[in-house]
Amino acid sequence: MPHVKMTKNLDPTGRLVIPKEILYTCGIFHGHSIEFFADEKTGTLLLQRHYGQSCHFCLSTEKLSDFKGFLICKNCHYMLKIVFMRVQVFQPKEIMSQLLLDLYESHPHATQQQYAGILGISEARISQLIQQVFDQTSAQLEE
Repeated sequence: MPHVKMTKNLDPTGRLVIPKEILYTCGIFHGHSIEFFADEKTGTLLLQRHYGQSCHFCLSTEKLSDFKGFLICKNCHYMLKIVFMRVQVFQPKEIMSQLLLDLYESHPHATQQQYAGILGISEARISQLIQQVFDQTSAQLEE
């Protein structure tokens, strides 16, 4: 990451405004928690994004595992394998169904062919997953 030097003045109440560009460069966006560290000896103030006990990507708190110092949930782990590495990975139906539902929420007008391309599975498998989700929803409504 390139080093950026900037001088800012504190406002009368002691607040400091950090430009959006610097925050975005550091992967800090609206709504993220920030950790502050101060070194009294050197007078250094360090800021970094606080992840706590949640997934680095989706902020889920379930089924977390550590990967190179970052907590990642099982769904994001599979999504990384599928989308970024283009690896054919066989996942349980429940996980693939949830990934398909998440994808449907973010891209409601996509075709089955587009969903298959994003998830790295066949259109026939997408059709099976849609049927499974429909069956689960019907069973829940009957109860």
